Amino acid sequence: MQLTFIFIGIIGILLLIYSIRILIKSSKNKSVAEFTLESESKEIQLNSTGLYSLCFLGAGFVDNQGKFGAELKSENGNLIKLNKTFPNYRFRKNGKLGLEYWHFEIAQSGKYILTFKNLNDLIAKHSMLISKRMFQKKISPNNLKILLKETISTKNRLLSIVGLVIGVNAVIWGILIGLTNAFG
Repeated sequence: MQLTFIFIGIIGILLLIYSIRILIKSSKNKSVAEFTLESESKEIQLNSTGLYSLCFLGAGFVDNQGKFGAELKSENGNLIKLNKTFPNYRFRKNGKLGLEYWHFEIAQSGKYILTFKNLNDLIAKHSMLISKRMFQKKISPNNLKILLKETISTKNRLLSIVGLVIGVNAVIWGILIGLTNAFG
């Protein structure tokens, strides 16, 4: 019986290591570009393939009340599909609240053109809580910044959080019960 709990503890340690590695990788993602939110097109140089995200800096909640959107095209005119991130991951950069809103995959490095449309349909507020949001004014798009950065997949992020919780519990309970022989 003791060996079973020690084995659970060892599995917990492995889960914990895996989860912490993913969270460290997520925190070390490089910022590619940062610019103000404008309707004019921006040219972006992406030097490596992989998963990227478009983030809003200066808001904790972003929503679309109409036809607000973004379009990313490669040099040769191919449209890159922007997927809404769910759940919207929140972070801080230089003391400003940030929110991952879209993510996309790049298969070929090169220059890309990013265009925002219908900025007036964008709703941005400081708080994500409905009770606080009702009484807050909208943040003007001029006060928001866009951050383009490397990211990890939503699946990996959720697996790391769940693995962290299960790993900590398995380590504590597995080793604690395994070494103290509580059921012996």
